Amino acid sequence: MMRHDLLTRLKAETAIHHAQLENALDLMRESWSFDEYIALLEGFYGYVAAWENAVTAHMPDHLRAFFNARRKTAWLAADLAFLTGDARRVAVLSLAQDLPPLDTVGGLLGSMYVVEGSTLGGRFIAPHVAKLFHLDTGRGNAYFEGYGERTGSMWNAFRDTANATVPATQYDMAVTSAIATFDGLHAWLGNVRERPGAMA
Repeated sequence: MMRHDLLTRLKAETAIHHAQLENALDLMRESWSFDEYIALLEGFYGYVAAWENAVTAHMPDHLRAFFNARRKTAWLAADLAFLTGDARRVAVLSLAQDLPPLDTVGGLLGSMYVVEGSTLGGRFIAPHVAKLFHLDTGRGNAYFEGYGERTGSMWNAFRDTANATVPATQYDMAVTSAIATFDGLHAWLGNVRERPGAMA
């Protein structure tokens, strides 16, 4: 299989899992409460912080700068501090334990496909939540705002790096890890939504 087929495979073989997560979260709905938004950001923090810690432990040295430029935990921490007035709020949040396989470069970049791909949807979600909760751009919606005007170029750079880095022998692992990331997020954020008092 040719290398340039990696992203095509990832998109095709994770489509159902992507749709299930997207439908469950329904982030473009109009009927959010402020408490629901806070709980969602806390849920994302719990998964993304754990995921970034795990990725850091496995990322090859030659990809560390590439990964570090894409860290998102600080955006979530800033959003929660701004929205709640509690700069230490994230210190007491639970972190996800059920993470995808990240011990190969295929697993790492397959999982990153999910997390980086979320920035594409964020271009629509960021202004939506800004309107709902009367937020200025990047203040309370920084996580969804993501790379802002650089979103397209950052995605293209990820795509090119993934295609150039993952050997064809690890394409199956990349797909497995991407599916596990979608499903892990789905399970984790579903648990967050169902916890007593987590959402209004």
